[in-house]
Amino acid sequence: MKYKNLQGCNLSAKLLASAKAAFAAACITMCGDLAQASPVISNIHPDGTYLFQSSGALSFTAASSAAITNISVQLTSTTLPGQSFLKVLTLTHGLTVTGPSNNEGVSAALTTNMLYTAVIQVTDANGQATSSSVSFDTIVPALTFEAEDYDYTSNGASGLFIDGPQTNAYRHLDATEGVDYSSLNNNHQFAYRGGNDNGLNTETVGDTPRAPYVGTTNVDYDVGFNNGGNWANYTRTYPAGVYNIYMRGADGNGTQADAASLSLVVGGSPSILGTFSVPAIGGWQKYSWVPLKDSGNNLVQFTTDGSVQTLRVTTDQGNYNANFYLLVPADTNPPNTSVTITNVYPDGSTMFQLNSNFSFTASASAGIDPSDITVQLAATNLAGVGSITNLTAGNGLTVTGSSTSWSVSTSLTSNMVYTAFIQVTDGNGGSSSSTTSFDTIIPAYTFEAEDFDYGGGLFFDNPQTNAYTLNDGVSGMDFINNNPAAYAYARIGLSTETASDTPRLTHAGFQDYDLGNAVGGNWGNYTRTYPAGIYNIFLRAADGNGSTTDSASMSLVTSGLGTSSQTTSKLGTFSVPATGGWQKYTWVPLRDVAGNLVQFTGGSVKTLRFTTDNGNYNANFFLLMPAIPIVSDFQPDGTALFQYTNALSFVAHSSVGITASNIMVNLDGVNVTGLVLGGSLTSRTVSYPVSVNTYHTAIVTLTDSVGTTTSTNSFGTFNSTNYTWEAADYDYGGGRFFDNPQVGSYAGLSSVPGVDNHQSDLGAQPFNYRLNSPAPSTTPSGDLPRDQFGPGTTNYNIGFFGGGSWCNYTRHYPAGTYYVIGRFAEGAAPTEAILSQVTSGFGTSTQTTNFLGNFSIQVGGWSTWEWASLKDGNGDLVKLTLDGSTNTLQLSGSPVIGHPEVNVNFLMLVPTTPALKLKMSVSGGNVAISFPTVTGSTYQVQYKNHLTDATWSSLGSSVSGNNAVRTVNDTVGGGSRFYRVQVQ
Repeated sequence: MKYKNLQGCNLSAKLLASAKAAFAAACITMCGDLAQASPVISNIHPDGTYLFQSSGALSFTAASSAAITNISVQLTSTTLPGQSFLKVLTLTHGLTVTGPSNNEGVSAALTTNMLYTAVIQVTDANGQATSSSVSFDTIVPALTFEAEDYDYTSNGASGLFIDGPQTNAYRHLDATEGVDYSSLNNNHQFAYRGGNDNGLNTETVGDTPRAPYVGTTNVDYDVGFNNGGNWANYTRTYPAGVYNIYMRGADGNGTQADAASLSLVVGGSPSILGTFSVPAIGGWQKYSWVPLKDSGNNLVQFTTDGSVQTLRVTTDQGNYNANFYLLVPADTNPPNTSVTITNVYPDGSTMFQLNSNFSFTASASAGIDPSDITVQLAATNLAGVGSITNLTAGNGLTVTGSSTSWSVSTSLTSNMVYTAFIQVTDGNGGSSSSTTSFDTIIPAYTFEAEDFDYGGGLFFDNPQTNAYTLNDGVSGMDFINNNPAAYAYARIGLSTETASDTPRLTHAGFQDYDLGNAVGGNWGNYTRTYPAGIYNIFLRAADGNGSTTDSASMSLVTSGLGTSSQTTSKLGTFSVPATGGWQKYTWVPLRDVAGNLVQFTGGSVKTLRFTTDNGNYNANFFLLMPAIPIVSDFQPDGTALFQYTNALSFVAHSSVGITASNIMVNLDGVNVTGLVLGGSLTSRTVSYPVSVNTYHTAIVTLTDSVGTTTSTNSFGTFNSTNYTWEAADYDYGGGRFFDNPQVGSYAGLSSVPGVDNHQSDLGAQPFNYRLNSPAPSTTPSGDLPRDQFGPGTTNYNIGFFGGGSWCNYTRHYPAGTYYVIGRFAEGAAPTEAILSQVTSGFGTSTQTTNFLGNFSIQVGGWSTWEWASLKDGNGDLVKLTLDGSTNTLQLSGSPVIGHPEVNVNFLMLVPTTPALKLKMSVSGGNVAISFPTVTGSTYQVQYKNHLTDATWSSLGSSVSGNNAVRTVNDTVGGGSRFYRVQVQ
């Protein structure tokens, strides 16, 4: 007998019999192991949960049921002034690995006073991969002082200060206007200071915490509502040395040059040291490090002799929140570099810079080795799906020229948004880097948000830039505006304002506008002869607050255009993310309720209506792009646990047509062939056989001339008639049980410790289903539905179930041979559960058990449920044979010390597939192939005339299993023929 692997199942071939001097071979495809779990990355340190995690090394654990075969870390380090450097660390370059191959400890060296982002990727021997990202810093502060801890006044004395203050030491301390601070604000928000309604405005902060604010009652604050002219003094005994100074600042509007300045106060007179220019990176509570720089854009070096000095922060242009200030030792001998990076193109100076290549010049008087030129290219399509590629001279970069001046280029793809990070090192070791963002979009059609209909349904087809100015809309016919504000575009209708988005060539010499002040219920109609084709719709939008779900929606006006009685059909919604400011724009796709990109068909005069739902956005313009391929109608869809079927199916939609070779299905880690296709090039029906009574993950990749999309669907093909028992329905009252219990039969029943269960964690709670007589907690599981849990019933799980804990489950289990599968959730780290069979002492406190196997449970979340199969010590699926009599199975927590507890929902017996024993009989020219079958499986007999033939051919149609022997006949001539049976 010969074995090999075929599409994740075991393929056996056996020489059977001879017919007319020819041999016939049978090949049987059987259901094999269940889907393999991905490796797990855990114990990451530093983990970025708080600031100032100084460490000499990044460390983590990579674990898998199979051996770890590859680990890489993409480590981006950024200096506090903002210079970034990239390293790719591997097992042979930069990573230190210890421990067994299935549980490796990994570390990499770090440098102090740096900001890091690490992207960790781990692959195991099964080909399964996982990744994890973490951002952190290794800053060692020389001194920090809080923005809210400015000088105070007490008993008539001003200019007082606390040296080396404890956290929140200045809380409720008064200050004197014009002496300790000056405020031109009228907000009167004094969350921290200002007991007498004075001081700078303070509010609680949402920054990454620092150690004094973690696990304590301390509250972090910032100084906000900063108007030009505000100032505050900060008197301290600053430590002797030479320092750079940084503000921990946030800006919810656009980046603000000279947001504030810092001065040294001597004899009551301030002398300016430099200014802080606060960038907008995502909102008023999204903080970054802002360096103090002089007028030449150099880092200010603040020299202090260790005496008492007063620094003054003055708000200049404002638009920032200040959390605290940081002093770090200045590098008085920075490395010199001769590197310059010039002639970057596309450079992002305008939108829609279609170019087939990205190029730049890298120059250095000290010379550059081509191997020291690196480009990290992040490419994202308009739907937000992207990838990051690291390019070098030997991998993706074309480098020509001389050592002192290299021309560098790499290819680009159209209709993508790119960020390119360039890093170049010269012969002296000096480095320079540059980052630029641009797009290669080829617009099919655009229309401006401010160009809604006018005059009661009138419109311009393909209007010139700003063509709608002075053409007023009619309320209730062309627009509705529930929040009239500014009309910068000079037309009555929706509120408009000037926009400062990345310029477009179509607007050269013209002012760009957006729709602002958007509130729920606002809408505008956009009538055009939209171009023929099938399109996705994108909104160019900005959000200066937090991300908003369903910011706005798009509908098709179906009747009543130009009247006050219009009907619409909703197409989808736009959900605008937080972009870092009200004039920092991004692309937002129109999606349907299932999250798919909406497909809009043009080719005639149509009216689209744009409606504000939850608001919080500015809208610049709309973009139509040829629709990317999408998957719909995936079955089984994974919305229930038991979706018994032997085939998956879906529809592949393409606006331009998709070939069969560009529809790829990866099933349980294997790229499959033999997809069954139907329908048209623009709407392909696709199906493929899958094994029953198991769980699957299918990854569908569609590619056409517009782009590539990937959809992932996980589902189970378990039969709802499989025998299951609830983890919460363990024995009660000293070995008592219900056979085939109804839902809720064990509710409120108590167990006898040491007889029905043992609970090692006595802190378990709550007990929503069973009594708390030392027992695991019971809570609603929130897992996917099962038929028996209908309206008015609740599915419970057990929790706080770990090492030393066990529960007995006594039943008349059905006779047969089974695999055992459990439903688990784990939120801490990979762990295990054990299943045993009680062999004696049932109903007593003295029981003996026979170990059956263990469940390997991966981390995913305390409410993220996963399947796990019972396996023996060799990693093989356990086959449990039961005779139909009363048996007690015992589930236990992890036997490994230190491994975490687990949540358990239910366990299930899955009938094993009996081994196929093929029989062949020959009578004259007829060959009969007989084999046992199982209900729920399908069987296809295939043949070859020569084993060297490239493919197998199907013999007739497939036959369905019926728990009996099925026979398929064939008529053969005088040659040879070989047979196999494929089972799904």
